[in-house]
Amino acid sequence: MNYLNRKNPGIYVLHGLVQHYAWGGRTFIPELLNIKNTDNKPFAEYWIGAHPKSPSKVNINDEIIGLPQLIKKAPRQILGDYVIDKFGHVLPYLFKVLDVRDMLSIQAHPSKQQAVEGFARENKLGIPADAPNRSYRDDNHKLEVQVALTDFRMLHGFRELSEIREILNSVPEFFQLLPEFKNNNLKNLYRFIMTMPQEQVDKIINPLLDRLTPLYNQNILNQDEPDYWAVHTSFEFPLPDGHRDRGIFSIYLLNLLHLKPGQGTFQATGVLHAYLSGITMELMANSDNVVRGGLTSKYIDVPELLNTLSFETGKPDVLHGQKISGTETVYKTPASDFELSRITLDENIEHVSQDLHGPDAMILLEGTVTAECENNKLKCSRGEVILVPANLKYKLKTNNNAVLYKATVPIYN
Repeated sequence: MNYLNRKNPGIYVLHGLVQHYAWGGRTFIPELLNIKNTDNKPFAEYWIGAHPKSPSKVNINDEIIGLPQLIKKAPRQILGDYVIDKFGHVLPYLFKVLDVRDMLSIQAHPSKQQAVEGFARENKLGIPADAPNRSYRDDNHKLEVQVALTDFRMLHGFRELSEIREILNSVPEFFQLLPEFKNNNLKNLYRFIMTMPQEQVDKIINPLLDRLTPLYNQNILNQDEPDYWAVHTSFEFPLPDGHRDRGIFSIYLLNLLHLKPGQGTFQATGVLHAYLSGITMELMANSDNVVRGGLTSKYIDVPELLNTLSFETGKPDVLHGQKISGTETVYKTPASDFELSRITLDENIEHVSQDLHGPDAMILLEGTVTAECENNKLKCSRGEVILVPANLKYKLKTNNNAVLYKATVPIYN
């Protein structure tokens, strides 16, 4: 392959992989990728990265090679010295487009130490890597940032203690839980509701749903209130024999956010959260580790979830992005593995990269773009992904208007 013999790399096209999870939408990602969805499949996520579960492929001189194989053959050209010194010979992030038609699970992500221990433990038990009853599919933590492309609703972190007490007092079916919240002991309350016998869950949730379902059916309930989602998820995730999912409790205990396009959030490890509806860009550490507690058809591991959770409370920060140039807005987080930004172009202004940067992956969401470096030039259309190796200076320009989202590794943290 000629590329591997060249001292200076060029710009390349990346081909990601679609995940057809049941909760996904059926139009946005197929239209973005110019794919006919004749079978009406759910297109939930579009993955861009080198995770072993679904690695992207690179088009080089009309040949297709897996991104992990390319990195293995030319690590310093693709990743750069900074990334290799800090993370080894791996791309440290995983970039996604998500279309959330139905709610995702109540979930949290592990710390690095928890991931290493959990992955080793499940391997020792002989659980296959792709088995549905795994929480740990790799040994990495999973910090993540997301920025909404449409109106986006999600649950994020535990509410203020005062708000939780108010909910327990104001929702009549929850009044009986107040003794478990003595002295504002959130950990005790949450452990109680997540481990109580199923019969007790049903005795609390059934009257709640009996009261709220008629209002839901009359379109009276508001999507920005937990009552709506309690009923909605009861239809979406019915349990066998008429039982109720204890994940409904979390809907009331977590902050319910309604994000507008361009707003985002950062999910640290241990933060309980769930995506409810909308389309978003998501960037995370290179991991697929999810520990689930309810409202899902996937594997639930309550003991592991309780060991993973941070019980910090308060309103989450909503990210609005920081404009660092005439073209680029960065969504800064504490993560060293990744950094997400939005690039906006028109015919009068081009985007010029920094001299030093991490490996950049950019997906074009609107318009057309020409990406150019000293070695080559590519013309890209909506839905295409551009890969720029580390420290290769480049520029982007358009004849109309264009919007891209960029994943990289921040090298100045």
